Amino acid sequence: MLERMQLFPLNFYKKAKFNGSMGKMNYRLAKEEKKTDEENSETILVGSIWEGPFIYDKIPQEKITKREFPFAEEGICQAMDWFNEEGEKMNREV
Repeated sequence: MLERMQLFPLNFYKKAKFNGSMGKMNYRLAKEEKKTDEENSETILVGSIWEGPFIYDKIPQEKITKREFPFAEEGICQAMDWFNEEGEKMNREV
């Protein structure tokens, strides 16, 4: 189970992506720009999960589940909760 201290501070995500795994589940947390209209965009965190053993760049996109979170400390905590919930489900399956 992930704990908050295992995911880096918000400033880390301004320049880098974080990848990890919990049993069979791999996860990734990254910053993305989401268009809000033709002229504007907002910065968000995107959490991605998929079943291993392959890395993010080698897995077909249709096998990846993604969820958006606010680009804030709250978003990191929400992503962590989602990773824990989904990891528990995926690792329970036989």
